[in-house]
Amino acid sequence: MTGEQTLLARGTLGVLGSSLSLVLVSLRRLRALPIALFDRVVEGGLILSRLGLFVFVFLILHLQVRGDIPTYYWDEARAVLHGGLPYRDYTSSYAPLHAFLDAGLLHLWYSPLILVLLAIVAEWAVLPVWLSAGRKLFGEQELRTAALLYLASPLSLIFVAVDGQDNVVIGLLLAIAVAVLLRRREALSGLAVGVAASAIKFLPLLFTPLFFFATPRRWRWAAGFTAVAAVVYGTALALHLPITQPLTVEGNIRTAGNLPYLFEVSTGIVVPGRFWDGLVLLALAALFLFVARTVRNQGQATRILAITYAMPTVILTLVFLSKKGWPNYLMLVLFPLCLLARRMSPRRMALFTFFATVAVLEHSYWATMLHQTDSSSAHQFLLHHANTAAAWGLILGHVALELLLIGGYCWLLVMALRAIAATPDHVAPVEAAASDGARLAAS
Repeated sequence: MTGEQTLLARGTLGVLGSSLSLVLVSLRRLRALPIALFDRVVEGGLILSRLGLFVFVFLILHLQVRGDIPTYYWDEARAVLHGGLPYRDYTSSYAPLHAFLDAGLLHLWYSPLILVLLAIVAEWAVLPVWLSAGRKLFGEQELRTAALLYLASPLSLIFVAVDGQDNVVIGLLLAIAVAVLLRRREALSGLAVGVAASAIKFLPLLFTPLFFFATPRRWRWAAGFTAVAAVVYGTALALHLPITQPLTVEGNIRTAGNLPYLFEVSTGIVVPGRFWDGLVLLALAALFLFVARTVRNQGQATRILAITYAMPTVILTLVFLSKKGWPNYLMLVLFPLCLLARRMSPRRMALFTFFATVAVLEHSYWATMLHQTDSSSAHQFLLHHANTAAAWGLILGHVALELLLIGGYCWLLVMALRAIAATPDHVAPVEAAASDGARLAAS
């Protein structure tokens, strides 16, 4: 399958998923189902759609796995099977246990497809966890809107069922971290985030200040996180493994789809990477301070609600300002993102679903049509070589996708920040959800 065919297929699947999302949220019969039946329908739809897409793409069409799995996951897992250790015997951008997890799966099925199945199986648990936790924080109909948007989201369909991105495993562990907080199990919540940072990649470390400052009993949370992180990273240090290697490797990568790239393409000025890194850190520090001040002297429900809204702001800040921002990072917080859309007007909800299509297309377009051209080269091409209609169309298509993606990031970021600011005045919907749920369960 050529790059152009892949781009067309992703665009088609994105449009279908976005359209189906709008159809699902408009179906009143789904909203009126008893709670247990609604959950079974949504979970069944998730299982069948992801597994069906997997079978169609890989077992019927016999397409090869693309992206990170053949480029990184597969080789690192095979290195572990041959006795290799991360950071010493092979270069890795992932957490210490990442390749060990994948290598264990290869004992079950020695194929890259098992790594796609890992992402799919992990996602099957995401919705039940969020539905269970969300009913203690949101009204039933609001929660159903988010679940239906998630069910047909192009972000999930493509990044999970086709690309096999294991960011969804982090998304599951973050959902568990929120769910157990509602049961006042702070140490277990910290443990879940610690496992994510030790077994998948370093990204979950960005959430640790958020959980620490907003969690009711923060030191118990810190103890749970430290327990697993200290064992894994302590063992790596004892083996003299350079555990900062992922930061070094990732620190040199620049991609499209973010403010730095758009600025440099437009101006031709290549800003040192450390400037953008510092800007990200400053923005995240301001965010954590904002959340801490918002939840000060607030009860448990308000604090956990703020964490739920703040998780998307962490990722949106990263992909917007970082010189390396992949749209697939949105899978870490896809359900909380869908919660932001729960009260949208039909027009805004259509924009929300359209943004998901843009997000799955932008990097594919950059890789296929521009061959991952860096910002400086893209600027030079724009100045000196865009002298035909085809060249202008190529550039304008790229710039349009960049603007739409970055504009979507900003829009959702503002929405999430407003939701955080409103949490102290948010009327806890536990009682309303309970009465609503009792009515639905009895119907």
